[in-house]
Amino acid sequence: MATVTQQEVSPLHKHLNVTINKEDYLPSFEKSLKDYSKKANIPGFRKGMVPTGLIKKMYGNSLFVDEVLRTVDKQVNDYIVNEKLDIFAQPLPVEFNVAQLDSNKPDNYSFTFEVGMKPDFQLPDLAKEAIKRYKVQVTDEMLNEEVERLRTRYGNMTEPEVVAGDDNVLNVTFVETDAQGNEVEGGIRKDNSLLVKYFNEATRPSLIGKKKDDTIQIKLDETFDEKER
Repeated sequence: MATVTQQEVSPLHKHLNVTINKEDYLPSFEKSLKDYSKKANIPGFRKGMVPTGLIKKMYGNSLFVDEVLRTVDKQVNDYIVNEKLDIFAQPLPVEFNVAQLDSNKPDNYSFTFEVGMKPDFQLPDLAKEAIKRYKVQVTDEMLNEEVERLRTRYGNMTEPEVVAGDDNVLNVTFVETDAQGNEVEGGIRKDNSLLVKYFNEATRPSLIGKKKDDTIQIKLDETFDEKER
């Protein structure tokens, strides 16, 4: 007869130790062999007339493993229900070598599963709590901002010839230069894409009207506000 015991590993963490005997799974295994022999289509045999011994030789170990694991799974689930264990998700098997399950050498087997227990907690009596209810006044400005945001997000992408506004996306290459604008050998070079409006207000006008491959000289700490750096 199968037995299941529990062992506390730590608070809210238990092990379920399951031991099954041959008598717990062999009847089901033998029934599976007979059922399979009735359904199998094997050349040289009429359907339903395949010898059980041949089925065991060809598929026995697979059916054996299935029955053993099915028996273990049932024992674990029954134990959880009967003991009213309040667990998270599903039990997790601790390492077990399935290769040791041999249909030609049935034996008693032991398995271990990890389970996480749900902690006990008490909800506060919300009926006695003072709860704030916020009433949001939607203004025309808020609506216009949301419409503009949606237009930007779902609008069609185009490739204009010149920079025309704050919502244009610039594909730029930042190149480290010296004070005279000459590229520093081995200096920083980085590709990026950013909206015109990410530049500070003082810099944006200098970008309007720029075309592909145009260059400008900037100082990062003077070109971007602190939040955009």
